[in-house]
Amino acid sequence: MAHSRVMLTNGTLPSAQLNRLCAAHPFTQQLDIVFPASDELEKALTSLKPTYRKRRCTLSEFLDFASKSPGGNITALPSTSECVDTWCIDPRGVLTLCVSKSLYEQLGLIGKRLPFKGCPEQYVIRIPVRQETESIAVRAKQKTALKLWDELRENGPGKWEVFYCQADVKPGTPDSEGIVQPRICYSTDIVVPVPALAPFPEESTEDWDEYIGDLFEWVGMACLGAQRLKANDRVNPYVAVYEVPAPSYIGKVTRVTWTAFLPQSFIKDALDTVTSHLASTTDNHAFVAMTRHSCCTSPVGAIPLSLVPDASFDTTRDPPLRVPAINAEDTSCFILGPGQDGNFVLAESIGLWDARWG
Repeated sequence: MAHSRVMLTNGTLPSAQLNRLCAAHPFTQQLDIVFPASDELEKALTSLKPTYRKRRCTLSEFLDFASKSPGGNITALPSTSECVDTWCIDPRGVLTLCVSKSLYEQLGLIGKRLPFKGCPEQYVIRIPVRQETESIAVRAKQKTALKLWDELRENGPGKWEVFYCQADVKPGTPDSEGIVQPRICYSTDIVVPVPALAPFPEESTEDWDEYIGDLFEWVGMACLGAQRLKANDRVNPYVAVYEVPAPSYIGKVTRVTWTAFLPQSFIKDALDTVTSHLASTTDNHAFVAMTRHSCCTSPVGAIPLSLVPDASFDTTRDPPLRVPAINAEDTSCFILGPGQDGNFVLAESIGLWDARWG
């Protein structure tokens, strides 16, 4: 996978746009938060310990389980890295299959071929989770197809290990629970920028684009704990040259990371924690960078939202098609500044085989 595409947007806090971003992306595998050291913010963030559940079963069994869930509030996907034949259930209550041509022909269900050039021939099939939304005949055909897929897997991978998130889990649920502990890393004697997150200029944007690009490069290096950000770094200029965006100072940076199947509610809680801290801080140099990494093996990346402010799902539109792949790209990173009406800049990056932006 190559040729990623990037979109930049900016605005002021609080932002309905950022809230919508959290709601529209249900499948997240990692969240990195980087900020100049703050005991208060670190304590607040590390108290967040999201949970998910695991179940080993056939797809038919899981669909039956999900269809009986109160409110249909399950988000799920396999834990494996299989991308040719895979599936997910998104918060709208839709099971999406992404399968090869051979499996598609065996299942006998109506789907849509992925339209991208150069990718394997794959098909997307969408099935409502709730049984009452389909006729008895259609539901029977779907169950037969899924049972066939289960049987085909018996002599190969076998049952799926499923990761899922569910609100209002009943006590006594037999599935094992995963509690995601945050990992904390400190970097001292780091050259830290003081971001100027000004709005887009009305005229020439060349200098603005270059500066914002440099800021996001710093965030990426900080997430990696790059030696290049050290104040005493003395790299050979003939090998590589890097300069932190000005103005800057030497300080300590904290990075908090959660890696697992992360629920949407947790991403929203982390964002609310960050914006609350920035709204009350008296440090004009404060900023926070949050980077969300999508589960790229999921056939669904982003879910269309309605135009109303509550960020509810638009049930009249299907999610944009995309090719599930381990090395696919689907990342969003936002840098947020201090103050109750502080500025932010958001960078979203997706791969070539993703129809989100056409």
